Amino acid sequence: MKLLRMFVLTLSFYSLTSLAQDVPVDELPVATIASNYYITLPEIPVENYYYVDISHLVFENEAQAVYLLRAYCQGNLITCQVFYPEHYMIIRIHTEYLPDGEVDRAKLQTYLGHLPKPPAE
Repeated sequence: MKLLRMFVLTLSFYSLTSLAQDVPVDELPVATIASNYYITLPEIPVENYYYVDISHLVFENEAQAVYLLRAYCQGNLITCQVFYPEHYMIIRIHTEYLPDGEVDRAKLQTYLGHLPKPPAE
């Protein structure tokens, strides 16, 4: 069972990595992220992928960046791929999981606001 979990985890990592590499970064709409990891989508129709600049966030190293961004910026409807050396991440909105493919930007933004956030200092 442990071997099966490791295989599935490895397979999903490679599929996510290869998928993110196929996305033309220069053409993606830009979303923003606040220091409390709150993601704000632009006022346009919802897209499947967004570019997010993370250069203003402070991390000790790449491992911490990946850990924190995945802990606070992922959920059932959103996943992220972190490109730490280049100081950005790509988020993917999984519209296929929405009922009837209905994408309401305001509801999606509310959903993003309910993702876990770090404790206030």
